[in-house]
Amino acid sequence: MQQLNEKTVLDYVQQTDLRKTILGEGELRAELIAEGNVNLIFRIHNIDNGRSVILKQALPYAWRYPDFKMPVDRQRIEYETLSIESQCAADNVPKIYFYDNQAHVLVIEDLKELKVMREALIEGKIFPKVAEHIGKFMAKTLFYTCDLYLSSQKKKEMVINFANPVLCKVQEDLVFTQPYMDHPNNRWSKPLTDIVKQIHQDDKIRGEIFYFKELYMTKAQALIHNDLHTGSIMLDETRTKVIDPEFAFYGPMAHDIGTYLANLVIAYAAQEAHRTDPQTRDSYRKWIVESLEETWTVFEQEFLRAWENDSNGEWPSDSYKENYVRRLLKECAGFGAAEIFRRTIGMAHVHDFWTIKDENTRAKAESIALDVAMNWIRCWKDFESIQDLSGIVKQSKSLV
Repeated sequence: MQQLNEKTVLDYVQQTDLRKTILGEGELRAELIAEGNVNLIFRIHNIDNGRSVILKQALPYAWRYPDFKMPVDRQRIEYETLSIESQCAADNVPKIYFYDNQAHVLVIEDLKELKVMREALIEGKIFPKVAEHIGKFMAKTLFYTCDLYLSSQKKKEMVINFANPVLCKVQEDLVFTQPYMDHPNNRWSKPLTDIVKQIHQDDKIRGEIFYFKELYMTKAQALIHNDLHTGSIMLDETRTKVIDPEFAFYGPMAHDIGTYLANLVIAYAAQEAHRTDPQTRDSYRKWIVESLEETWTVFEQEFLRAWENDSNGEWPSDSYKENYVRRLLKECAGFGAAEIFRRTIGMAHVHDFWTIKDENTRAKAESIALDVAMNWIRCWKDFESIQDLSGIVKQSKSLV
């Protein structure tokens, strides 16, 4: 199957049942969505009746970076992950309309009426349901794909089916290795240079990060999204949808939870520039911290409820259950710290900070996030409650 374009993608759609089942009669048009870096993404819309879908095609490379070779099997992984997620959290993922394993094409619900969470946080929007929705989504998708629920044989079969070595290697490099040393892929705002040098020279930080790198590479705990940040969430005041699980594999639960919480911290820190009125900034930051705390609280409640109601019966120990959840919380801090480091001093930066044009102001905001990351990674073993993590966020300060 060759790479689709805005003309051939319409020819392709005409050969499927999408016209009859979803799009209906009328003139179709295709729009290439520029936000995609890895996959080709088209919006196919019927200009007569207003119906539309999103069509994604996986190429053997990242379409925006042709030298970066990637497995086309990632489209299967995204399709099968969405299928599993829709069984236990249907309200929080886009509907699947069509999948073609030969052409590596996936067609899903168009969420054009929703906003990307990262951009909405930059704008200062408040979403009263997102903590509840994401907390439940993580609890259900993680519990119902782990050893607490699945049979031992089924779980091990799924580990094999969702092996995703190339995209996991991307995370191993960009999240857990390169930001902690002098590496050509790293970049940062110049006023952060002294802080970056300190991090590179701090073998205790690197040693703790490498512990989480080992967990990431070896702990096949549940089917994780593996890229669950605010750019992978679309929402409005009543709905929340998690998208783009092409990085999914069997890994540590706390990676998903910690990554999401870290991106709330990034949004918190970026308010240094995005909300210039101190009272408005403080009020919005207060909501972000409350959302961070509520996300974990809902996750914990829903996860334990699922354990109580749907466990496979092979873990009859209240002590183990208590230690399991406490360990998850601690690990969230470590994985969260790694996510903040990679978004500030690694390669993969985010709009929260890079929409701040003035470099000194941007560095000030980034340093607040770095202050949280350094304290989370140094203290993760001591954390006993979500308030221990959020307290560090509230006490964070600019380091430049």
